[in-house]
Amino acid sequence: MIYAALALWLFLILFAAVGVYRLWARMIRPAWLDWALLPGTVVSEMAYIFGCLITGGEIRRAKILPGKGGSKAGGAQPPTEATGGLKVIGPIVASLLAILACVGAILLLHKLLGQPIIEKFIGIWPQARLPQELPRSIESFWDQMETQVRLLRRMSQTCGELDWLDWRVPLFVYLTACLSIRIAPVSRPIRPTLAAAVVIAAIIALIGLISSSFRGLISDVWPLLTYLWASLLFLLVATLLLNGLVHLVRVLLGKTK
Repeated sequence: MIYAALALWLFLILFAAVGVYRLWARMIRPAWLDWALLPGTVVSEMAYIFGCLITGGEIRRAKILPGKGGSKAGGAQPPTEATGGLKVIGPIVASLLAILACVGAILLLHKLLGQPIIEKFIGIWPQARLPQELPRSIESFWDQMETQVRLLRRMSQTCGELDWLDWRVPLFVYLTACLSIRIAPVSRPIRPTLAAAVVIAAIIALIGLISSSFRGLISDVWPLLTYLWASLLFLLVATLLLNGLVHLVRVLLGKTK
């Protein structure tokens, strides 16, 4: 079922975004990283603060722009320190708004700038799409694992095929990367965000049961979902390889025990 698959890929996008951010935070100062991801940081934090306010939460510190503090180990002070009201529901609502704000911004970017890039990424490859059904057997599970390798390959090919001199290309790639990474709660507890993702998946499934045309809308945005997942997967794998290479060089040079 396409709605169950959508929920799965949404969770995987969240975890991949957390992984990319935390790996990057080990290599550079988190404050610098927040500056690099500034568009996504602003959208996510503003939506989260608004969610805390409408649920009667407390804003102890509201700092949208990253500070100068923090270490390479990931000890930067969170840009904002806010707690949602209504105990359990408040943080979920705030996290829900943060996710919806980032997703809405990505959809707007796709409409304004991203259509040619997504078409270039998908191309004529039927394999360059995420499966719309959950695996039902061992064979289908490994087929989906092979699809991930194909997506990595297609993403690397697309990077070489894009016209980077066209200002729309680097702008779309940069902004979608910032927003997709900041979908994840990089400086907040992850449990409310996971609960918010469950709520979003349930609402989408409910709307799909009510409206038969909604499935077509999900199919229309599926290429964009595929691109977001493939880009995060590509960044995650590239970061792991770079991190491993750096550690290998340090070991060969005798700089690590």
